[in-house]
Amino acid sequence: MRLRRLIVDAEPLMAVLGGGLVGSAARTLIGNVLPTTPGAFPVATLMMNLIGSLFLGVYLARRERAATVRWSLQFWAIGVLGSFTTFSAFSLDVVHLLDANRPTPALGYVTASVIGGLLLALTGQRLGSSFR
Repeated sequence: MRLRRLIVDAEPLMAVLGGGLVGSAARTLIGNVLPTTPGAFPVATLMMNLIGSLFLGVYLARRERAATVRWSLQFWAIGVLGSFTTFSAFSLDVVHLLDANRPTPALGYVTASVIGGLLLALTGQRLGSSFR
């Protein structure tokens, strides 16, 4: 009985780990295709965070209306999309832009990330709700 409980308790952790593997691998591939040097506009991070916001909105809207396995939230939302998007890289990119004396692109990046992320999450939620 104790072993069974241990396995059941480990399922969400394993789902996050598996999803994290997928999301971080995708993030690394995109980062390799679109590398950013410190002080340059972080196109790859912006793109990943915006795409991740859209996909999270779609996923959460679809999840509300679909029968899902117990651990799908941990795998998709926390693991895959949590490791694909990143606030720490966003923050570091802003610091690099400011260190390079580029306050206007830094402000544009912050604005595009926050407003764009919110709008795309909302768009994803609406898209996800409209699927039958």
